Amino acid sequence: MLTDATQPDADDPPAASKVERADVKLGKKLASERESPLVKAAARAGEIGDQGPLYVLSAALLVAGLAARERRLPGSGISMLVAIGAADLSKRLVKALVHRSRPHVLLDDGDYKADAGGSEEKEEQSFPSGHTAGSVAAARALSRSFPAVGAAAGVAAVGIGISRVAKGAHWPLDVAAGAVVGLAAEALSAMLLQFGWRRYSERAGFEALA
Repeated sequence: MLTDATQPDADDPPAASKVERADVKLGKKLASERESPLVKAAARAGEIGDQGPLYVLSAALLVAGLAARERRLPGSGISMLVAIGAADLSKRLVKALVHRSRPHVLLDDGDYKADAGGSEEKEEQSFPSGHTAGSVAAARALSRSFPAVGAAAGVAAVGIGISRVAKGAHWPLDVAAGAVVGLAAEALSAMLLQFGWRRYSERAGFEALA
């Protein structure tokens, strides 16, 4: 992914791999209707996949569970919070290693760049999709206690990813990478939570016997 194309019709960046060229071409096609009312509405709805709203939803689930004294809800809230935090941190680390122009930059200005090293400019932080990473991590965490609800949340996460491409905020590969980041972050956070709970239970049991 070492490219620099400034042509308005840069479907085929000269130094790009076949995969990246196909990704750019598909991304441009999917974002071609980004100014339509339907796409704009979907993009606004997709903002629920941003880290802020996801943290709020997870915290609300935790509080609601504590208030209702329903055991699974607080656990799910905590799992979601940790998973979203892990996904947020992971995508920030990846963005610090890769900089890639967002589709709307190419579509509006005819400029496309992709390289290693990261960037401080938001317009060059396309890879990976943070919305997708966070929403996938949240959906997977929720599915551990509530499979049906988690599956619905997973479908919503897919919709959020599609909306990000249609909006011109991310390329298809950015969304795919975000999904991988979200799944990996959730899996790691789940293992850490399970390990922490096991150690706590063992310690509490030992102290009770003493």
